[in-house]
Amino acid sequence: MEQESLGAQIGVLYDLQTGYLEPRFREIGLSWGTFQLLAAIQSAPHGISQIEVARRLGVTPATLSETVFAHVQKGLVEQVPSNSDRRVKLLRLTANAKKLLKKASTDIDRCESSMKAGLSEKELSTLAALLRRVETNLESAATSV
Repeated sequence: MEQESLGAQIGVLYDLQTGYLEPRFREIGLSWGTFQLLAAIQSAPHGISQIEVARRLGVTPATLSETVFAHVQKGLVEQVPSNSDRRVKLLRLTANAKKLLKKASTDIDRCESSMKAGLSEKELSTLAALLRRVETNLESAATSV
């Protein structure tokens, strides 16, 4: 039996997770695109450059620029000067964005519980380690292009 490609399996998981979370997020006034942006910014609590967010989201910095502007206007994102390079503006979450993500966390926790159902602690630990290796491999490949 031929093994399904890893990329296809990850794609299916992404689609299933999105299908579970997106309608629940809409109920609290959070679009999937906004969630992805806020989550990328949240991953760097002291701020993250727009270029890094664009890389993580797989969009061009120019495309992200319009999105950031709209979210600054909505009061969800702030731009602050970098301490190390005045030409760079770092993105940070506002208090409103943090509240919105806190509301979303219940649904995220439920989704994660569903994903973990029936897996032992050992299996979860192994899975987490393997996913970290896959992430490292992919990041390394992406930065060497």
